[in-house]
Amino acid sequence: MSVIMVTSRGPYSYEKKNNRIIKQENVGGVATGLKKIIERDRGTWICWGDGNADHLYQDENNGLYRIKRILLNPREKKGFYDDYSNSTLWPLFHYFREKIEHDSIAYGYYRHVNRKFAEVIKDTASSEDVIWVHDYQLSLVPKYLRDMGVKNKLLFTWHIPWVSSEFYTILPEREDIVKSISMCNSITFHTQKYRTNFRHSYERVVGYDKELERRTFTFPLGIDYQSFSHEQIESGKRPFEDKKIIFSIDRLDYTKGLVERVNAIEMFIKKYPEFKEKFVYLMMVTPSRIGVEEYEKLKEKLEMNVGRINGLYGNLNWVPIVYMYRKINSDILKTYYSWGDIALITPMKDGLNLVSMEYVAVSKKGVLILSEFAGISEYLRGAIKTNPNSDDDVSEKIAMAMRMPDSEILRRLRSMKDFLRKHDDRWWANRILGTLVKN
Repeated sequence: MSVIMVTSRGPYSYEKKNNRIIKQENVGGVATGLKKIIERDRGTWICWGDGNADHLYQDENNGLYRIKRILLNPREKKGFYDDYSNSTLWPLFHYFREKIEHDSIAYGYYRHVNRKFAEVIKDTASSEDVIWVHDYQLSLVPKYLRDMGVKNKLLFTWHIPWVSSEFYTILPEREDIVKSISMCNSITFHTQKYRTNFRHSYERVVGYDKELERRTFTFPLGIDYQSFSHEQIESGKRPFEDKKIIFSIDRLDYTKGLVERVNAIEMFIKKYPEFKEKFVYLMMVTPSRIGVEEYEKLKEKLEMNVGRINGLYGNLNWVPIVYMYRKINSDILKTYYSWGDIALITPMKDGLNLVSMEYVAVSKKGVLILSEFAGISEYLRGAIKTNPNSDDDVSEKIAMAMRMPDSEILRRLRSMKDFLRKHDDRWWANRILGTLVKN
């Protein structure tokens, strides 16, 4: 038995720059979590080839596993990815009703691209292969595979939140999606709440199905804990040696609560003046959906707030927020994790949040402040939980972290490390693949 991994985003892409082809690793998100699994299995990874030179590597064997890349023309990309996946499904499943856009033409492209994925999977899979499909961009792939007569064992893992059944029914294509996912042998979510919401959505839209309960599971995605916790990190000279470093890294996205977090930093400065000049907030933001007007406006608003706060409260020797907007490689990111005395991870809604897990694995004496609306907050009991909608609450939790004695920091960190060690990426994959024995 071999695994065929199916995701929208691949583990890496090829970009042509200045007449040179550069291999670019996709850092973060689902792709990072799955890379070690597919390497151990030596299976096949089917994904969208979104790099501008990926057409030169459409079918690639990298010595560890095979990659088959599906190429999309600009219209397919816009309809499938920009207009339906990211403008309809993404805001819907994060409870941002005012941002949901719906276009039947976009849904037509979404169906078309999902069918393209299914065709490549059918042509690639042997009868013994397990087909493991991931996330909201590919929710119709199971239906098309079954329509094509594919009888392989099908796994589906949903990585973002699944909303309440009442909210889900906003979606015009609500029946198509839950029916397609339900055709899989095993369906997994990161939290029990998402699993329950999915089953209630199916029941509300289609009807009660006792068998569906048997085929749905809850397994939070694990990280490669050993790599993060034991790898030698070239930390270099730590900046701001006389100050506490508050750290965060996020994609530029409205679900991450970036502007709200910056405003909470301002509240912290005003409410707790005794900490002025005793901390630096190192805020890393990575580019996302470059050229999309809404995201450009979000970036502009964020940067204006950062500038305003630094101008109001900073001086020649100190600025409260050090802001960086750029891509970052995994080695540098681990260094930043090691520097952070406090990680401030406050998404408005998040399916899990791997950054918080990676920070805990790397950190030797750090405090994690975590949004109660991140899926991983259900499992990391040692984190300080906060409501990202309240500047007052976030600022209070920062003060709590600044004052926390070393003994409590280490106790909290130890409990979180224990959980991540026991529930790593290998545990996650084995548990999910093990469900197929029963199904």
